[in-house]
Amino acid sequence: MKNKHFIKLKTKWVKAMVVFTPFVFSAISLWSCQQLDCGCVSPPQTGASFYYPIIGNSIVYDVQEIQYSLTENPKVENYQLKEVNASFFQDLDNKEALRIERYRRENDTQKWVIDSVFTAKKEIDKALKTENNVTYVKMIFPIKENIKWNGNLYNAFGDDSFEMKKVNQPFQTNGQNFAKTLSVIQQNDSTLVDLKRRMEVYAEGIGLVYQEKTFVSYCNTPDCLGKGKIDFGTKYMLKIKSYGKE
Repeated sequence: MKNKHFIKLKTKWVKAMVVFTPFVFSAISLWSCQQLDCGCVSPPQTGASFYYPIIGNSIVYDVQEIQYSLTENPKVENYQLKEVNASFFQDLDNKEALRIERYRRENDTQKWVIDSVFTAKKEIDKALKTENNVTYVKMIFPIKENIKWNGNLYNAFGDDSFEMKKVNQPFQTNGQNFAKTLSVIQQNDSTLVDLKRRMEVYAEGIGLVYQEKTFVSYCNTPDCLGKGKIDFGTKYMLKIKSYGKE
């Protein structure tokens, strides 16, 4: 009789576990989701990793500037820039900001010389960078294809529409391939008589890898109209050379 009673109890316990087990797994799943929300586990990608202002990181760039003139041959200047994420500080709004030290040299054989100091700030919904005392909204979060914003929101230069393109797409520059990047198109006005283009490309986990600023006017006489012959203007191209820790 005792054995029969034990078997009945065991059978009821097994049935109860079969019913209870799904609730256990549901509770565990809910707890896991709560852990994601609390920040104990990395949340889904918002895009902030493309901006990547981490202390101690540095990026070296190859830079080329070309000046076009009606009366002279194009003047080409090549040099290198290095941006170092130096330290955090509290800004005037009592928010954490990043000090970026910019160095310059003409080529690999020369020593780096301090050129300027920029600052950057990564907020919940946007990334700001102050260059030569002018603050720009470089990126907004979460990242999204074709999303637009005013890059001059925090300066006095008037509205300037920035647009995010090619999100999470590969990009190649200066002999290097980056699997996930996004492009910020700041201006892209092209006609038969001029070209005005400003754009930046950011790679996930690295930051800015490419920048272009082109403002040129083309020859518009009947013999050269539409042939892309530059009369005057400037081109500025910045391409990542290397990156890592200081």
